[in-house]
Formats: sequence, C-alpha cells, structure tokens
Amino acid sequence: MPHADGSPPKPSPTTHRPRFTLSMWTGIRFLPWMRVLARHGFRVSPARLHRLLGITAASLGNEVLTVIQQAIWGRGIRRAQIEHDPIVILGHWRSGTTLLHEFLAGDPGLVAPTTAQCAMPSHFVLSEQFAREQLGFLLARRRPMDAMPLGFDRPQEDELAMCNLGFPSPWWTVAFPADPPPDQAYETLDDLSAAERDRWIAAWTTFLRTIQFEHHGRLLLKNPLHTSRIPLIREVFPGADFVHIARDPHDLVPSCLHFWRRIAEDHGLQRVRQADLEDRVFASLVRMEQRLADTWETVPAHHRFQTRYEDLVTDPLGVLRAIYDHFGWPGREAAESAWRSHAESIRGYRHNGHICDARLCRRIAAEAGTILSRYGYPSRTSV
Repeated sequence: MPHADGSPPKPSPTTHRPRFTLSMWTGIRFLPWMRVLARHGFRVSPARLHRLLGITAASLGNEVLTVIQQAIWGRGIRRAQIEHDPIVILGHWRSGTTLLHEFLAGDPGLVAPTTAQCAMPSHFVLSEQFAREQLGFLLARRRPMDAMPLGFDRPQEDELAMCNLGFPSPWWTVAFPADPPPDQAYETLDDLSAAERDRWIAAWTTFLRTIQFEHHGRLLLKNPLHTSRIPLIREVFPGADFVHIARDPHDLVPSCLHFWRRIAEDHGLQRVRQADLEDRVFASLVRMEQRLADTWETVPAHHRFQTRYEDLVTDPLGVLRAIYDHFGWPGREAAESAWRSHAESIRGYRHNGHICDARLCRRIAAEAGTILSRYGYPSRTSV
C-alpha cells in the first residue's frame, strides 16, 4: 500500500532509460507543427536542434499515416458516438490526478485515453497496436519526474492529444520553457472567438469519438487544465461527473518545481528557464484554484466530488468506494480487484523528498493561505 506521506515510486538503480526517447510531440502532423513553431518564432536552442529535426521528420510520416487511417476507417470514425457523458478528473499538476486516474481506469467499464492515443491522435486507430508492440523500448519505464510507471497503454491526459493536433495550449510551455507562458486564452477557453471555440470543441470531441470507435464504455478523462474549463465541459456534456483532487501546497509546490524542470529538460526545445519558474507555479496554482472556486458549485452536487491526495494514498480503497457510492456508478465490485492489484503494484513507493523550506512555506502562507484553509491544511510557517 502507498505510504501516507505521498509515495511516488522510488526509482530503482536499474531503472531502464533508453539513450533515445520519443518526444511527446512526435505524433503531430507537419503543417500543425509548423504553425506551432511559428507561434513561438521558431525559437529553438541549438542544443535542442536534434529534437526539432526528429519531431519534424516524424511529422511528415504522420501526414501519411493520417491519410491511410482516414481512407480505411474515416467513415466509421465519423459515425462513432460518445456513448456516455464522461467522468473528468480535475486538479492542479502534481496533486494526484495521475494516481487517481490509474486507479479508476482499472474499472473495465471505463475507457481512459492512453499515451499512444494522446501522442498520435490523428492516426492511433492505425498505429496504436504497432506502437505498443514495437516501440515500447523507446519509452523510459518510469516517468522521469516522479518514477511513476510509463507506457503506451497507460492512461494519459487528453491535453497532450490537443497539442499533437496542433492546437494552442498552455501545455506548450513544456516545449518552449524560455518563452512567456503561452496560449493563456486556452486555459479557460472563455475568451476565444466563437469560431476558435467551436474548432477546439470539434477537435476534442472528434478525438473522443475516435477512442469510442475502438473502445466501448464510459470515457474517463484526466486533465489539469480541465479544472478551469468546467463551464465549457458542462455545455458539451451536461451529464459529466467531476472528481477533483487537492494536495497540500507545501508538498505540491516543491513537486511542481521539480516536475516543470524535469519535463522541459526531457521534452523541451529550449533550455529550461529557472528565474521565474516559482512565480509561474504560484500564479498557476492560485489562478486555477480561484477559477475552481468560482465554477465548482455551478455543478449539481450529485455530479461533483472532492477528495485529497493524502486521503487517497492513506486509504485508496476507501476513497474509491466513496466516489462510486456518491455517484452511484455501476461496476464497483468488478473494479475492486483491479484497485487492489494496482495498490499492490505501487507498494513500497516513497516520497521523492522535495523539501518546502522556510522561505517557500512563508510564501505559501502569504499567497496560498486561502487554499490551505479550503482543504484543511495547516500552515508550516514555523518550519
């Protein structure tokens, strides 16, 4: 069972990490990729040119694979329907959304987008099986920022799919960490033009329909940015159920600082910018939590549930049962064996030990005190 202190996995000294790893942008098509680069002024660090060339070469292949998929399955994909309004997991980065996603994805009646699907959204019907069977060696076995298991068949957040479809997204900060935070209008989508908003919704729902073309069941989505998009999601899916997970900012903020540095190092096209990273993390956390506070209660009570990371790692089965009981979802009995197996598989994982020093604790008290109070976390200003 995971430890109560937060227990991401302890990396093994023999953890496999291939010399060459696939970039998370490898599945984008050529013209969308050129538009992304143009929005960022083609600013690429010389030390990252090899990554740029690899993604660009792959983007040409993606054009061919997309045409083949459309020729074979295009009509069926267009006719596919989203079977039920989805379940959506919300929460800031490093708040436990991945852990909750992996637990809930054990329910055989739920369908979570996979890494392969989100990395290759334009042609995964054609290429997903090949990627799982032949390209898995190009992925590290564990995520570099927290050593959680990684693989083409693992649950993944759908924002990656939107990026690989070429859409603007705040997530592009991973690729361009030295640029100002990008595409802020796409955090809530509220300030987009009607045409831009409709294009985003059409692409998002087409991606979800393509998953349902192959896999039947209720979609289970996880995306930190969806925390700021509740009104739009409810407009598209009025019956969506939302599960929000919070984490003590004293643990979340140091973990975020490590996360953004490491993921940009592994997938960025620019050298990682350190100077304002802490300011960015605080701004993101405060802005997202304020947006959640403004929109959470617009969701009917029977369609929303909140939990805490600390409770999930202390008593995962208890939290998962409470979620199912609250929503009245079917299939709890079938899911419990998978929950137990997953809990056993992460037994022995331990906290990575990112320290919240006295200065950072004081800043959290000053700028995130409301968040501490909202979720019942004590201040650590005496640290």
